[in-house]
Amino acid sequence: MIVKPYISFLLSDSDAQLVKDINRIYTSMTGNAAYPKAVALLLLVKSALDEFVAALSLAGGGGVALTADKNDKRDALCTLVRTLAGDVTDECAGDLTVLLTSGFPIQKPQHFPIGDLPAPGAPTLSLGVHSGDLDAAVTPVYGAVTYNWQLALASNPSAILQTDETTAASTGFSGLTPGQIYIVTANVVGSAGTSDWSSPAPKMVV
Repeated sequence: MIVKPYISFLLSDSDAQLVKDINRIYTSMTGNAAYPKAVALLLLVKSALDEFVAALSLAGGGGVALTADKNDKRDALCTLVRTLAGDVTDECAGDLTVLLTSGFPIQKPQHFPIGDLPAPGAPTLSLGVHSGDLDAAVTPVYGAVTYNWQLALASNPSAILQTDETTAASTGFSGLTPGQIYIVTANVVGSAGTSDWSSPAPKMVV
């Protein structure tokens, strides 16, 4: 069975979502013993990502030249990530479990959901681009059709403040209060129904 990373997000993502998705891949692969050959390329991806984020910030003020530079930086970043996806395909050697640890979305070898699914692992949380933003991601669960997300204050976990439903294994929350600690949980939905909720992951928002 051939398993491969899904890279169409490089074309379809907004600039902000692209930053989130590539950050997730970089975080997942950094120090990942399954991908020893990717170390040098990961450093190039991180450098290109930093340059794109900087150009994206400057382009926010408008201007044809700044927008063109941002687009050039995006193209360069996406080229590196496509190369990285090829390395991931080679190194995972058809092992779906190994591929899932890369942070890349996958091209599913079948197009229908499977049976009972396990709860995803505790989400990985990171600060968003703007103050009050919080990004969350879990390792993709094979066979999941959708991912459900809940956000609450760590001091009152039973009071759910925000929810989301996505087809991707990541989401973002905004409008949060800097200095507060929030927790995020996730579950997945497959053909047999909904999994248990993950363990909560805490993060202070700035």
